[in-house]
Amino acid sequence: MSVESATGQGAYIVLTREDAKELFSQEGDAAVRAVAERLRNSQKHINADLVLECGASWDPIHRSLTDGTLNRDVEDFPLDHCVLGGRRLYQGNDFEAVLIRPDIVPHVAAGLHDMKRAEFTERYMALDPSAYGKQPTEEEGDETWAMFKLIRQLFEDAGNEHAAVLFTVAR
Repeated sequence: MSVESATGQGAYIVLTREDAKELFSQEGDAAVRAVAERLRNSQKHINADLVLECGASWDPIHRSLTDGTLNRDVEDFPLDHCVLGGRRLYQGNDFEAVLIRPDIVPHVAAGLHDMKRAEFTERYMALDPSAYGKQPTEEEGDETWAMFKLIRQLFEDAGNEHAAVLFTVAR
């Protein structure tokens, strides 16, 4: 399944055990979204560096790590789990809440760690402008790489803490 629209500002949230329990106890999209948005905006989580706002960079990052599309079902483990390839907790089309389980996070971290700038840049510059919606540029590639490095560090830190990661974006 592919994400229809790439608009929206994404964020990664490192979940504490309590956060994960609360999130899993929710029934229905509205409840899941409310908890995800509360965690994303929690000053406690922000101050503890448990939230990473990634803006629109999630889109080219997912495309560059997978098949060049926003397909959720690429099955290119572990890179596909960096953005959209985890467990969908929200079923609607206006919001994404994708969970990367704590046992999967270290694998994603290792895959991201192995990604070198030259390979990432090559993948990014090879994006099909008609599918991506614009021509990849060196400037955006540099910005995307900078965000990729922050996301990579978040996954490494979460893996060290045996924590789950939640990716969210409203569209």
